[in-house]
Amino acid sequence: MADIRARFWESKIRNRDNRLSPMWLLRCLAPLLLLALGCIPAAAQCDLYVAEYKSTTVDVYNTFTDQLVAAIPVQLQPLAVAITPNGAFAYVSNSAKICDLCGAIQSPSVSVIDTATYNFVATIPEGNYPYGVAITPNRGFAYVTNSASNNVSIINTATNTVVAAVAVGCGPEAVAITPNGAFAYVANSCDSTISVIDTATSTVTTTFNAGGSEPMDLAITPDGAFAYVSNQISGNLSVIDTASNTVVDSIQGAPMLSEGVAITRRRDARTSRCR
Repeated sequence: MADIRARFWESKIRNRDNRLSPMWLLRCLAPLLLLALGCIPAAAQCDLYVAEYKSTTVDVYNTFTDQLVAAIPVQLQPLAVAITPNGAFAYVSNSAKICDLCGAIQSPSVSVIDTATYNFVATIPEGNYPYGVAITPNRGFAYVTNSASNNVSIINTATNTVVAAVAVGCGPEAVAITPNGAFAYVANSCDSTISVIDTATSTVTTTFNAGGSEPMDLAITPDGAFAYVSNQISGNLSVIDTASNTVVDSIQGAPMLSEGVAITRRRDARTSRCR
């Protein structure tokens, strides 16, 4: 009798295992399928956009292959590129000049590129010598510094129209927006100041000394607590406490004529470099 019971349950277990084997296989493959599907949108976001100075082109490189995948025509002398947080569009500032002191050959503008098709979808008229571009975290607005107009244009990204022009200091070059989207910080190169724009009211709340001569670029820490400003002529980096909008430190030893500054985020080794 015991032998019969053993054979009976052995048969049941074997049949159950046979029925579960397709499910087991699906469970094993599911992570791989999800990974493969997840890589599709990630691959679309792995493009590097380069504004080709003294040209009418923005080049796009695939960061997986490091190969040129598109050369997108824009207006004359593209200077800066900003990508919307969802990766759908690129905003490019075009000064329309062949040299800084030359007259404009075209109307200064911002070109909007659809990153899915590599086609430009809009050209937005700008002030004189548009330079820096930054986009709010909610991707609702793009801020563009017009260096020779001493103002910052605010573009509604839903309509791609300029909805405000905010007067700032002399020669605004760079603009950066706090992670919470509440403020835009503008580096004014001519008078060595920083202007802070309240994004809710589109007004300048304060303007203060940059802590160095000819600020050219600035970046805000991921927690929004500090802004770092590169000062081209004095060759230092200013550290700004964004709570008080005061310079709390100066990092010496930066080379003269330094411009760009950027801050890394803490990396997770498990994530793709393109995420």
